[in-house]
Amino acid sequence: MKKLFRRIWYNTIFWEIIGYLTLALCVFGQIAVGYIYIPAQIAYLVANLLAVIRDFALVLPKANKVKDICFTGITAGLIVIYFIK
Repeated sequence: MKKLFRRIWYNTIFWEIIGYLTLALCVFGQIAVGYIYIPAQIAYLVANLLAVIRDFALVLPKANKVKDICFTGITAGLIVIYFIK
Protein backbone atom coordinates (compact mmCIF):
# COMPACT_ATOMS: atom_id res chain seq x y z
CA MET A 1 0.00 0.00 0.00
CA LYS A 2 2.83 2.35 0.87
CA LYS A 3 4.54 1.70 -2.48
CA LEU A 4 1.31 2.37 -4.35
CA PHE A 5 0.81 5.66 -2.50
CA ARG A 6 4.41 6.68 -3.19
CA ARG A 7 4.09 5.78 -6.88
CA ILE A 8 0.92 7.88 -7.24
CA TRP A 9 2.38 10.76 -5.19
CA TYR A 10 5.42 11.10 -7.46
CA ASN A 11 3.60 10.45 -10.76
CA THR A 12 3.57 13.72 -12.72
CA ILE A 13 0.82 12.52 -15.10
CA PHE A 14 -1.46 12.00 -12.10
CA TRP A 15 -0.84 15.58 -10.96
CA GLU A 16 -1.37 16.87 -14.48
CA ILE A 17 -4.81 15.21 -14.48
CA ILE A 18 -5.50 16.79 -11.07
CA GLY A 19 -4.57 20.15 -12.61
CA TYR A 20 -7.11 19.63 -15.40
CA LEU A 21 -9.73 18.56 -12.86
CA THR A 22 -9.03 21.73 -10.88
CA LEU A 23 -9.50 23.80 -14.02
CA ALA A 24 -12.78 22.04 -14.85
CA LEU A 25 -14.12 22.57 -11.33
CA CYS A 26 -13.20 26.27 -11.43
CA VAL A 27 -14.91 26.71 -14.81
CA PHE A 28 -18.01 24.95 -13.49
CA GLY A 29 -17.98 27.10 -10.36
CA GLN A 30 -17.61 30.29 -12.37
CA ILE A 31 -20.52 29.40 -14.64
CA ALA A 32 -22.79 28.06 -11.90
CA VAL A 33 -22.18 30.62 -9.14
CA GLY A 34 -25.08 32.79 -10.26
CA TYR A 35 -27.57 29.95 -10.47
CA ILE A 36 -26.64 27.40 -7.84
CA TYR A 37 -24.45 29.20 -5.33
CA ILE A 38 -23.57 26.47 -2.80
CA PRO A 39 -22.72 23.70 -5.33
CA ALA A 40 -20.58 26.23 -7.22
CA GLN A 41 -18.76 27.25 -4.03
CA ILE A 42 -18.25 23.60 -3.11
CA ALA A 43 -16.75 23.01 -6.57
CA TYR A 44 -14.41 25.97 -5.94
CA LEU A 45 -13.51 24.58 -2.51
CA VAL A 46 -12.68 21.13 -3.90
CA ALA A 47 -10.66 22.71 -6.71
CA ASN A 48 -8.74 24.86 -4.22
CA LEU A 49 -8.05 21.92 -1.92
CA LEU A 50 -6.77 19.86 -4.85
CA ALA A 51 -4.58 22.78 -5.90
CA VAL A 52 -3.08 23.06 -2.40
CA ILE A 53 -2.33 19.33 -2.29
CA ARG A 54 -0.84 19.54 -5.80
CA ASP A 55 1.35 22.50 -4.79
CA PHE A 56 2.90 20.54 -1.94
CA ALA A 57 3.19 17.29 -3.91
CA LEU A 58 5.02 18.93 -6.79
CA VAL A 59 7.06 21.18 -4.47
CA LEU A 60 5.96 24.36 -6.21
CA PRO A 61 7.16 27.81 -5.07
CA LYS A 62 5.83 29.32 -1.84
CA ALA A 63 3.87 31.95 -3.77
CA ASN A 64 1.71 29.25 -5.35
CA LYS A 65 1.13 27.58 -2.00
CA VAL A 66 0.17 30.85 -0.29
CA LYS A 67 -2.15 31.82 -3.16
CA ASP A 68 -3.99 28.50 -3.14
CA ILE A 69 -4.24 28.38 0.66
CA CYS A 70 -5.70 31.91 0.66
CA PHE A 71 -8.24 31.03 -2.03
CA THR A 72 -9.23 27.93 -0.05
CA GLY A 73 -9.78 30.07 3.05
CA ILE A 74 -11.80 32.65 1.14
CA THR A 75 -14.02 30.01 -0.41
CA ALA A 76 -14.57 28.25 2.92
CA GLY A 77 -15.39 31.63 4.48
CA LEU A 78 -17.96 32.40 1.78
CA ILE A 79 -19.68 29.07 2.43
CA VAL A 80 -19.75 29.69 6.19
CA ILE A 81 -21.08 33.24 5.72
CA TYR A 82 -23.82 31.95 3.41
CA PHE A 83 -25.09 29.57 6.10
CA ILE A 84 -24.78 32.14 8.91
CA LYS A 85 -26.82 34.74 7.03
